[in-house]
Amino acid sequence: MAEALTGREFSRVFVPTYNAIIGFFFLVATASYFYKLHFIMKPKAGEKRPLLGGETIAPAVGATRVYRQVRSALLYQAPGRYLEANGTMLVLLGYLGLNAFYCFYGDATQDVSYMGNRFGLVCVVNLPIMFLLGSKTGLLVQWTGWSHEGYNILHRHAGRVVCLTALGHIIAYSYNGRTLQEQLMRSAQIGVGGGLTGLAFTIILVTSFAPARNKMYEVFLYAHVWFLVAGIVLLFFHYPRCRPYCAAASAIWLWDRINRFKNAHHVMATTTVLSGNTVKLSMNVKSTFREIHWQTGQYVYVTINKLAPLQAHPFTIASPPNPNTLELIIRARSGFSKSLFLADEQEHRVTFHGPYGSPPKFDGFSKVILLAGGAGVAYSYPEAVELTRQFPGMEVDFFWVVPQRDFISWVDMDPKHNVDFKVWVTAEQGRPNIEQYVKDSVAAAQGQKCAVAVCGPAPLVRNSRNACASLLWQGVDVEFFSENFGW
Repeated sequence: MAEALTGREFSRVFVPTYNAIIGFFFLVATASYFYKLHFIMKPKAGEKRPLLGGETIAPAVGATRVYRQVRSALLYQAPGRYLEANGTMLVLLGYLGLNAFYCFYGDATQDVSYMGNRFGLVCVVNLPIMFLLGSKTGLLVQWTGWSHEGYNILHRHAGRVVCLTALGHIIAYSYNGRTLQEQLMRSAQIGVGGGLTGLAFTIILVTSFAPARNKMYEVFLYAHVWFLVAGIVLLFFHYPRCRPYCAAASAIWLWDRINRFKNAHHVMATTTVLSGNTVKLSMNVKSTFREIHWQTGQYVYVTINKLAPLQAHPFTIASPPNPNTLELIIRARSGFSKSLFLADEQEHRVTFHGPYGSPPKFDGFSKVILLAGGAGVAYSYPEAVELTRQFPGMEVDFFWVVPQRDFISWVDMDPKHNVDFKVWVTAEQGRPNIEQYVKDSVAAAQGQKCAVAVCGPAPLVRNSRNACASLLWQGVDVEFFSENFGW
């Protein structure tokens, strides 16, 4: 039986094998997206979209049914505030398990200094991955087709691996007092620099958890940026072997900033106060020197220096593509959004960069069911208007859940859009049975190819997702898409 790799031998093998595994995962994700984009979401050659329904098609049998049941199992999301869909959970468990394996493999647990070295190596190897997944311009989004939230989930867990292994590295060396003393005697920059890096990463970790992030987003944002910059600089001087990874992470950050600069637009915008502590930001795209083009489902990052300097906040574009106005619907919560809602001025000079995102293509479907909750209409409304404009024969089912009837004023529901707008007011009708609504709407398509796209609160997304998972388990062919910003 071969002996376990130790010391430098392990390091030489770990880096290429770990990067190969992560690279293979992204390659599979890219291939899967390419297949879905070109073979599932696109109409086949010669295929015609029926104007009114069609013959009922029996649910799949045999291998196709098994394939759909596997998709169903991966799509299902168990109840729980912090649980994701089963497929996402498997990816996260695989990623965390892979890092745990490399941390504790072989001789790592036999000597505390070995364990400290392992933690440190795993930390720095994950740095470029964390920066790549945290890129605001979505350097991988065009290849993988992931939503902003899917991207962000992976970024958060990569960040936790980096921060926790950095802390493990410090604790391991602190536990062995003689080793720590030797390191301090060798060089103050190793001991002190490493300790300060650990402090910076600890602050980032604490402020990044959902309760803290949701209650004080501005604090999280500033801590995230400034302590990460400080941590990378300190880590660069902490130990020579850290420098290639710090340089790679810095290169990704620089690439992201250059792309942001290239995609930046400076425009004049007006605000309109809406019901429900909400404001509509209407940006005059003609007030910039460059033409701005976007697709429904894309998002932009907005900065208003007069209200919140050096902050860029993501919002889904709430208006269909047009040459005049780009609109955003912003709920006032705290910080920037509250300042915008309470501002006396109605005109603002706005800087935004984007648009970003690789929204799903629906041209291969006969029926699209768009579900929105509250401000999630910013995604669903322009999608409905644009789909009926581009594909007159497509059936578009639009269902919007709002707490009060006056929320309807947020968007233009003029019949000229040829959209069958359905609005459910919870104050008058109670909570809707979303799962049953989705199943009934898919059944009404009489076996035609259906897609369900949802944007809104977590319960709405989960119930819609699980309705599609149930249909897939029964052999019904349905595609599910979701979009939200889970800060």
